[in-house]
Amino acid sequence: MPGNREILEELFDAGKINLGRGSLFDEMPEPMPENFDFGRVEGMMLGLAIGDSLGNTTESRMPGKRRSKYGEIRNYLNNPHAGGQPIGLPSDDTQLAFWTLEQMIEDNGFIPENVAKRFCRDQIFGIGSSVKRFLRNFKSGRLWDEAGPKSAGNGALMRIAPMVIPHLKTATSDLWADTALSAMITHNDSASIASCVSFVRMLWQFLRMESPPEPYWWLESFVDTAKSLEVGEHYRPRGGAYMDFEGPLWRLVQERVLEAFDRRLTVLEACKLWYSGAYLLETVPSAI
Repeated sequence: MPGNREILEELFDAGKINLGRGSLFDEMPEPMPENFDFGRVEGMMLGLAIGDSLGNTTESRMPGKRRSKYGEIRNYLNNPHAGGQPIGLPSDDTQLAFWTLEQMIEDNGFIPENVAKRFCRDQIFGIGSSVKRFLRNFKSGRLWDEAGPKSAGNGALMRIAPMVIPHLKTATSDLWADTALSAMITHNDSASIASCVSFVRMLWQFLRMESPPEPYWWLESFVDTAKSLEVGEHYRPRGGAYMDFEGPLWRLVQERVLEAFDRRLTVLEACKLWYSGAYLLETVPSAI
């Protein structure tokens, strides 16, 4: 049975994965220090669930409207089914992330087909349109590497964090192959997969850091990786402040986040400017 690196190479050769074969796939991630605190991994996964739950009911609201109704969100909504106590209810993002982790623990590694099957086993709450299409395709008999729609949504990115976990003690380039295959299960799109690999690379570096990085590091790290992996795609926003943009996702991030840095915008100010669909992308039909 071929390993995931071999599977990825076969997908590249057959043109079945919408991703460029950048040099990253041949690079070894720096190993974790001998005194690595595995509590950081627990914090990463719990932080995903906590943050998802805090934003679950208000994620589609404009920042000003959310703040005027709820103020600064620091707790969960009171749940009448729990005696009126504040209860955090995560979305499909947390479900799929933890199902991925559970399946990898069971398999002692990442087996793409088994993770795809796991996504189909139980009800997904708050499911997005791209994952719905994946489920429909996979349940109809398509192979796991053929079921993911070509979608530039963020659904794969939101569940990708646990991909670092099986590699913490080995630190091999298989990390990048596993991440790309995991992403394409539900979103076989260049921008989506490149973003997932970029984010996992950043997560790996975060876990090794002793202090937070400089602000520009976030932007430069994401862009450098995504730029080497996105291929042949041109996107444009579905709405919002940047309707004149057309090009690869990494360039949209580079231009607009750099603009926010240079203008010294707060996160709230940048979100107001960015919001209303600027992050929702569609592929331009004709190549440029």
